[in-house]
Amino acid sequence: MNPAQPDIAVRAPEMLRAFGVRKTFLLHPQGGVQIPALDGVDLSIRSSECIALVGPSGAGKSTLLRCLYGNYLANAGRIEIRHDDDTGSGPRWMDLTNAPARDVLAVRRTTLGYVSQFLRVIPRVPTLTIVAEPLMRTGVPEGQARERAGALLARLNIPARLWTLPPATFSGGEQQRINIARGLIAAPPVLLLDEPTASLDGENRAVVCALIAQAREAGSAIVGIFHDEATRDAVATRTVALQPVSLGSHEAH
Repeated sequence: MNPAQPDIAVRAPEMLRAFGVRKTFLLHPQGGVQIPALDGVDLSIRSSECIALVGPSGAGKSTLLRCLYGNYLANAGRIEIRHDDDTGSGPRWMDLTNAPARDVLAVRRTTLGYVSQFLRVIPRVPTLTIVAEPLMRTGVPEGQARERAGALLARLNIPARLWTLPPATFSGGEQQRINIARGLIAAPPVLLLDEPTASLDGENRAVVCALIAQAREAGSAIVGIFHDEATRDAVATRTVALQPVSLGSHEAH
């Protein structure tokens, strides 16, 4: 585990925090059975930190990431992110659990990035465009964004001959590297990673670890799930452990 630098831990601003987050899934086809996934999770992360979520299968790690991103709406609790809405007043805390959809989309455009396990993009769009697009959304000119996308793809060992092709027919490892490039290119202040190296060989895993460490050192606050201990030790400054929620403890609430 990389030790967090004490001076950074003291001086760096808090970027994302969660208070008492609960999430339950309602299974309508099974008579409305409720399956608890998260029960009172608290979390806080500062700029230049990387938190690794750890715990057994079923502990709710991916569910928590999706709640932090807003793909899942928490049933209880609060999730806040420090976001600059370009009004001139500077960064302020926004409650993502109660924010209008337009505000959540604005946060995702400039403040909050997410790399899922699988690449989901519009079919037939060239790889270079897919990777450059998040940077262009922030106002970077197209030519500059595409140049940066090409450099990132090259570093991730995606051959230039593939950049004009859509990634649908690429291998799983290639698609995952494109997904990582797309997630990292705009250097979001807060970055969520869901097993970003699960399909990669040792060489490409090392490249991704270096890119994640570089993003953290540049100031990103990162929360991630890492499928192997070596990757976790290479990128994380600390861990947060989750445990599966028992039905009894959930009903006690």
